[in-house]
Amino acid sequence: MEFFNAATLQTLLLAAAGTLGYWARDVPGLFIGWLKRFFISSLTVDSRDTFVFGAMVEYLDSHPGLRNSNQFTAHSVRRGHEYQSIDDDLRIGQVPRAYRSPAEGLHFFRAANRWMFMRREITVTQSVLERITLSHFGRSPDFLRDFLRLAIAQRVAREHDTLSVYIPDPLEGGEWKRARVVSRKPLSSVVLKAGQAEDLLADLQRFFAGRERYNALGIPWRRGYLLYGPPGTGKTSLVAALASEVGLNVCTFSLASPIVTDEKVHTLLAAVPQRSLLLIEDVDAFFQQRKAAHTRVQLSFSGFLNALDGVATQEGTVLFMTTNHPEKLDPALIRAGRIDKKVELGLTDHDQLRRLYLKFHNDVQAAEVFANAHATEGLAPAAVQELLMQQVGLEQIPPAPH
Repeated sequence: MEFFNAATLQTLLLAAAGTLGYWARDVPGLFIGWLKRFFISSLTVDSRDTFVFGAMVEYLDSHPGLRNSNQFTAHSVRRGHEYQSIDDDLRIGQVPRAYRSPAEGLHFFRAANRWMFMRREITVTQSVLERITLSHFGRSPDFLRDFLRLAIAQRVAREHDTLSVYIPDPLEGGEWKRARVVSRKPLSSVVLKAGQAEDLLADLQRFFAGRERYNALGIPWRRGYLLYGPPGTGKTSLVAALASEVGLNVCTFSLASPIVTDEKVHTLLAAVPQRSLLLIEDVDAFFQQRKAAHTRVQLSFSGFLNALDGVATQEGTVLFMTTNHPEKLDPALIRAGRIDKKVELGLTDHDQLRRLYLKFHNDVQAAEVFANAHATEGLAPAAVQELLMQQVGLEQIPPAPH
């Protein structure tokens, strides 16, 4: 009995020792985890959240503490305020430049008199996932919250200063890609007949303010506009100015594009980037090209209508369609519920001519003379602007820097 008790005790001691040894193996990791939990605050963002992650990358790229890092990666598009690409440089004759960003790995830097460390990781599987973790000594999360808030504020300020134009990318199966970024233009830069631009802006603002009313009535929260008139009357410029005024970007595509199919148009309408309106230009060309023998149009009319009315189309969608020939449009396309407001942008009247002149010359009397001289010529605003630019003299416009 004593032997059995001794053997049992020995077995128990060995089991306890093994358990203790197995547990002790994790002690360093547990200790480090405990230190992190009580003495280090961390913030992690990853590329699945395109807005927050993009805002953080832009902010870190421009942060003074990381600007002179000797471990960096290069990319062809500056993500900061200028948002310029190598393609843009080549287009205006500048020497192409690449832009730097902190590379994969660990980086130490100072922010607001506090030491921080950033770890940047990239995981490649079926897709690319990028993760950034920011840490500092201290338990309070307030500093990291403020750091994130500043990053988002910088991104929002840049977005409000610029207008992004998205198009379907043929290399990525037609997914939206940012084609270019331009400065936002005020509504006053588009000279239409008196009150037209202001009426459209007020209608848009009422639409965005009326979401609860739409929901209460059980009506889809969408708005459609048709802008029609001769070429050069400012249809596209008006859409860009309206988007600028309400803080939206522009997504545009052609119904006649061979990459826009019945299936793809559903995807495009469902995946319009946030804070964007949809612009479909020259919709009459779609009907003309569908009838041509050599047509490459892949989209059916019924497929497009189904996509417009489909449940996948996002709530809050704003659609602008433009045409030079409204009489060529199928009535089903522009019926109430699909197109809520139709606006004709015509040739210039006397008041437009006068206000266009005042954009170039601050001379009220000369503006009246100019308007009287051209009032009966039936000029489009684009033609008037070209005439006024010639009067100003293109030699006065400085060349692009090299």
